Amino acid sequence: MPIYTKKGDKGETGLPGKRRLPKTDGIFECLGALDQTNALIGLAVSLVDQLKERKLVTFLESLQNDLLVVGSTIASEKPAKDPRLSALGKKTVELESQIDQWDRELPELKNFILPGGCQASAIIHLARVSVRQAERAFHRLDNTKGLENISVFLNRLSDYFFQASRYLNMRSNKPDIIWKN
Repeated sequence: MPIYTKKGDKGETGLPGKRRLPKTDGIFECLGALDQTNALIGLAVSLVDQLKERKLVTFLESLQNDLLVVGSTIASEKPAKDPRLSALGKKTVELESQIDQWDRELPELKNFILPGGCQASAIIHLARVSVRQAERAFHRLDNTKGLENISVFLNRLSDYFFQASRYLNMRSNKPDIIWKN
């Protein structure tokens, strides 16, 4: 099977249910931001792996799978009926638990910080920004009724990435970069 189909050459893309929409449709803005986030996580994984943070690598890879679930759910004809939505609620609880654990380990945050530090942290900050784009695009979609788990998951995921970036800097002996106003 060739990688190219030529079906999108005129500015439309297919979705499940044999639907075709213009590539400029808002759904593709959301799906594209999710895809970008997923790619950034993949890049971060390669750097986090060098830091010997195997548990974090495994969790980041699970998040990549979760983002594909989110994207496929959003793209489906009847997204609110997707049984995988309940698993996102459980994943959100896992994100919160890890955020809370890191909160206990990290120095108290008293200032705004700048994205940066070690390479893995900088890439995770990019993933945070990208998931925020996906979240905004998601909320611009018309058909989000019944998809509250996606909304909460995306919001919490950006918080998770913020804390993960701080954690990676701490593990790399890089202090938070304080914003100088």
